[in-house]
Parts: sequence; C-alpha cells; structure tokens
Amino acid sequence: MKIVDLKTTPVTVPMEAPLRWSLGVERGTTRTILEVETDEGIVGIGETYGGAATARGLQSLKEMVAGTDPFEFEKTLKKLQVFCISYETFVAPHVTAALEMACLDIVGKALNRPVSSLLGGKHRDTVPFAAYLFYRYASSDGKGGEDSPEKMVEHTHALVEQYGFDVLKLKGGVLPPRQELRTIQLLREAFPDFQIRFDPNAAWSVSTSINTLRRMLDYDIEYAEDPTWGIEGMGLVRRDVPMPLATNMCVINFDQIPLAVRTRCIDIILSDVHYWGGLASNKRLAGVCETFQIGLGMHSDRELGISTAAQVHLAAALPFMSYAPDSHYHHQSDDIITKPFVYRNGAFAVPDGPGLGVEIDREKLARYSRLHEEEGEAGEFLDPYRPDWIPKLPLW
Repeated sequence: MKIVDLKTTPVTVPMEAPLRWSLGVERGTTRTILEVETDEGIVGIGETYGGAATARGLQSLKEMVAGTDPFEFEKTLKKLQVFCISYETFVAPHVTAALEMACLDIVGKALNRPVSSLLGGKHRDTVPFAAYLFYRYASSDGKGGEDSPEKMVEHTHALVEQYGFDVLKLKGGVLPPRQELRTIQLLREAFPDFQIRFDPNAAWSVSTSINTLRRMLDYDIEYAEDPTWGIEGMGLVRRDVPMPLATNMCVINFDQIPLAVRTRCIDIILSDVHYWGGLASNKRLAGVCETFQIGLGMHSDRELGISTAAQVHLAAALPFMSYAPDSHYHHQSDDIITKPFVYRNGAFAVPDGPGLGVEIDREKLARYSRLHEEEGEAGEFLDPYRPDWIPKLPLW
C-alpha cells in the first residue's frame, strides 16, 4: 500500500459562547482536516491545529510523502525530520501529527482494528474527562456571561447535571486573583467530593502564585497548572507551595524534560496529540514520565471529533495516565463527524474502529469550510470585547 495524495480542508466551528483565558478569547475552533489517499482506495483522516497556514504546511509535504507506506509512518516522519534538519527548514510537530494520525487511521482500516489496538491495546473502555470551566462572555443568543464566582458555580452545576462530570478544571488568569480564589472556594463548597484543578495559563507572577496557591491549599486542589511562566518560575513556586504543579507551557518537548527533572519544577506533564508530534511520541512521553515518576495528563485546545477520537484512543492505551484529560468538547457548538461524541457519566467511550472509528460529515465539513473562508481564523490571542487590551505575562 502506498500514499498517493493529501487533501486538506481548513474549517472554523463556533463556540457556544466566547471563552476567556489569560491571553485572549476563544471564539471558535479553527482546524485543518487532512485526508490521506492510498493506491488501495483506503482514505485515512487526521486533524490538527490551525487553518490555512497548517494546510499549506501539509501540502508542502505531499511530494516527500507520496509513494511511502502508511504502515511505516514512523520511518516517514523520521525522513521528514532529517530533511528539515538538512535544509534548515521547520515542520511543526502538530503538522506531522496530523499525518501520523491519518496513517494510523489507514492502518486500522486495513487491518479492521481500532487505533487503540495499534497502540498496544486499550486498558479502559471509557475515558473520563474534566469539566473545563471558563469565564465566558455572553453570546448573541444569551448563552455564557459567567463573569463572577457565583455565576461560575451556577454554570458548573448545569454542566455536571448535563454531562455527569466529577472532575472540574477552572481556567483562571482572567479575573483578579482574589475573585478566582473565591471561585475555587465556592466550587469546593458546592462539590465537596470532586477533584478540582486550576489553570491561570502563566498569568501570575511568582509572588502572586505563591500567595494565592497557599490559600488554595485549604480547598484540596488536585493540581495547579502553569500558575507562572517558565521552568525557573515554576521551580520557585513549587519550592514554596506544597501543591502538585502541572504544565502544558514550560515543558512541551523532550529537550525540556531533563531540566524539569533536575529542578523538579513540575509534578505532572500534560501530553497533547498535536504539540508532542503524534500518538507514537506521546507513548514515548508516557514512558519517560513513568521512569521519572512524573504524573501524566492530557491537554486540550479545542479539538473537533477526529482529534477527540485520537485523544480517547491514546488515553485508553496509556495505563500510566491517571489524570482525567481535558476537553473543550462541551463548549463547541457543532462537529464535523457523522456521530459526535456523547458524554456518559463525564466520559467518552473508546471507538471500536476500524481506525479512529469516526467518519467525516461531508455537509458539515463544507459548511464550516465556507465559514473559515468567510471569517478566517478563530484566533485566541486577542480580546475583541476590549479592543485596547494587550496580552502580556505575567499579569499580576
């Protein structure tokens, strides 16, 4: 079997309401959908971050990928890596991750096996996810508008009732630290038996992190994620606050792991099927984390159904992943697969396959491709509701 063509389609899918975070607002999900065609008529699908630029990056690989065997995808990825080093070019990990995802989908379809089986077998039939809690601006139809601790707790009750979550993750770095501390206090009072985690996306200074997280110790926080910026800053906070620290910002590639291990600046690394370059790389990351006794979770950045399927297969195949992954899925207004994922008791069932176990909805793919052409990228590093606001780190 050989790869004969690549097809890319950038899409933009709106959010139910605009999500606020420390560096801007997430108003929608822009992704590139990849279809890899083979000479045997099997088509593998993938998904990754970004729109037109990502699509161009994938198209630039077509000549090097044509004629390669999708079963030997790691060999192909190594070929691309060597090419980039030799010619001083750069192919981002999330670009090659989409290619690997599509190849795994092809292999699974050819063998009539799910991707979790190709990764070594699933250790669980369902994967629990955390309720991702964002302070939100109001949408045009009146949804959202959570701009206070009290409104956030009310919103959380609705999510828990609808989806069955028992893990909560508050996205902070938006309101003043005292108000976000108050939100954590109210969440703990409302959900005494839930796991609660907090993520201000490196918005805080070291001193603000230490002072505020010390107060959060009273509310039994599962972990704080990236309270401040960088390995040095995280190390200073970790030294003075007896709370597990997680990251998706200061350790995002293998080169950064040795320093993180030596400094013990973090306790948990959040994997990512895109940032870390694909599912095979994430399995290697899991092995490194297990070796050095670093906890393993999973980051989310607005995945649609194809990447969500990859997340679920990967999480099911990693016995060392003890933290419920993150997901934006309950915030998105729609999807581009024929059978969107459904939460059962806060968890997604692992697709049975073959391959990723999901199919593209052609009508929705066309609809959200047109929306991308009309509206462009759904950026996240600006706040259109505050036109004079400029993102910066740290904020306090």
